[in-house]
Amino acid sequence: MNDKKLFESGCFSPEWATDMEQSPISTFYTRQNKDLQTLLNELDEIKDRIQEIQAKQWHLAKLINFHENELVRE
Repeated sequence: MNDKKLFESGCFSPEWATDMEQSPISTFYTRQNKDLQTLLNELDEIKDRIQEIQAKQWHLAKLINFHENELVRE
């Protein structure tokens, strides 16, 4: 099977993986391994941010409701 058929079938030829240091993808992507505690801290920060956004959405919904219902009566 030639390289074109390998590529089209979703496989890579073996010589592409022999030298990862020279591959163009290694210049753009570097793997970042993090320990479990760091990942849990980042997850907590994401959860806090989501809660802040939800609180802002609820506040905006209350303002819209007030604007549509209360100000129209006056």
